[in-house]
Amino acid sequence: MRPHRVRRAGLLDNMVDRQKTDFALHAESNVLVYLIHGVTGTPAEMFYLAREMARKNGWDIYTTTLPGHCTRLRDLVKTNEQDWRAHVQMQLSFARDRYEYVFVAGLSAGALLALEASTVVHVDGVGVLSPTFVYDGWNTPWYDAILPFSMKVVPLPLQHLLFHIDGPPFGIKDEELQSVVREAYSPVAILREWMNDWWAQRKATNGAVPPIPSAATKGYPIFPLRTLTEIDRLIVRVRAQLSEVTAPTMILQASDDDMTSPRNASIVFDEISSEDKQLVLLDDCYHVITVDKQKEVVAENLGKFFLRQLAGKQSHRHLHAGQVSLSS
Repeated sequence: MRPHRVRRAGLLDNMVDRQKTDFALHAESNVLVYLIHGVTGTPAEMFYLAREMARKNGWDIYTTTLPGHCTRLRDLVKTNEQDWRAHVQMQLSFARDRYEYVFVAGLSAGALLALEASTVVHVDGVGVLSPTFVYDGWNTPWYDAILPFSMKVVPLPLQHLLFHIDGPPFGIKDEELQSVVREAYSPVAILREWMNDWWAQRKATNGAVPPIPSAATKGYPIFPLRTLTEIDRLIVRVRAQLSEVTAPTMILQASDDDMTSPRNASIVFDEISSEDKQLVLLDDCYHVITVDKQKEVVAENLGKFFLRQLAGKQSHRHLHAGQVSLSS
């Protein structure tokens, strides 16, 4: 199969609420795949998946940046789950008006946003990657048990003062990639990057154009309690709405997920109302399956599932057109 020609410029250049760190791939298709990264993550988590589906299947791809991400940590703690949900739904609505077929896929908390959005905006299929409803992976920190208590006791305006620092393996089994993240998330590296970002911002006040912050490619190594509270609110909301999900759904998760066990994938599979649903467990990666050792398997499974949905819809349309022609 010859790869499709893909361009960066095209129909999605005018996407509503577009951020500098959003990226789009155009293959002049009537199919769009909309991708959502995880909370505290970055669109870079979805780049391999985006590139593979664009080149192999000839689909247009849009990878969003959630509000408060890819800038500075203080921007993250100013946002909430309502901001994330509204942003995704607004952009999906924009896409729905311009494409014949629209698919949505998300990673971790982004998977929850994809599921919820499918109940608001009509989509032709959903990709649920490492869904996060219960933090029960083998690397869950000991203090996770007291998080619900902390969320209730610590006033919301003060929750940004308490935080969890992400540690190895960072959701990644690939040792080479894991070492890169470990170096980037070291205290010295974090301090140096914060100082560089602060200096760049200060220079920007004198007329210079500020560079894109380091968080745009590496994400935030810190989970403020405020953000964990918002993720918890998102979890509660989406869990209560799972039965409203009717779109065809593909669920992919690592059987050895360090953050959220396969129980999370089962929750989605068991509680959604979709007639066409499929669950695939991966055996050689951790939580961030879009960049880890089996990212090719993720792209292949998701691409095949979406292709099957397109084939079904297109054959149904042709059959219906034939019936109309005969009756006329």
